[in-house]
Amino acid sequence: MTAGAVWLLLGGAAGAALAKPLRLPFWPLIGAIAGAAAVRLASGGHMAIPAGLQTVAQVLVGTVVGLAVAPGVLRDFRTVLLPGLLAVVAILGFGVGWGLFVGRTGAAAVPAAVFGMVPGGVGEMMAAATAVRTDTAVVAAMHLARLVVVLSCLPLLVRGARVFERWWGERGRDR
Repeated sequence: MTAGAVWLLLGGAAGAALAKPLRLPFWPLIGAIAGAAAVRLASGGHMAIPAGLQTVAQVLVGTVVGLAVAPGVLRDFRTVLLPGLLAVVAILGFGVGWGLFVGRTGAAAVPAAVFGMVPGGVGEMMAAATAVRTDTAVVAAMHLARLVVVLSCLPLLVRGARVFERWWGERGRDR
């Protein structure tokens, strides 16, 4: 492992450690992103995590996600499949439309703007952008901004959804 990779990992760990007492939502992820980005920006040079370590990290994330698959989840999944697909198609269309708009304004190349605006994981979108030879730095920046905004807003959105759910339930009983 290179010295740069060690510095990136230390920066990510320090960022996560700092984010926890600040009570940032999803502190391990947001803190690690901020810490690694700070190290990368401070270095001014090219830094990378070895591909093997990236694969291990993806396997770890996949394992954690896989733990969420409990008995009965497929039955529950059937009930949300259609609304979920409709939401994905709508968000995908919206993302492509905004990507085309951003690309046409000259703020970024059209392919990079489209890849940056559509939903998907940062790693997956970076891999896809690499495959079509578009600017991965723009794609990464757009997805990281989206990720930080979404993760930062989620606690408030969930609280609002719970309030709405209680209100909706009370209105339903009044009929």
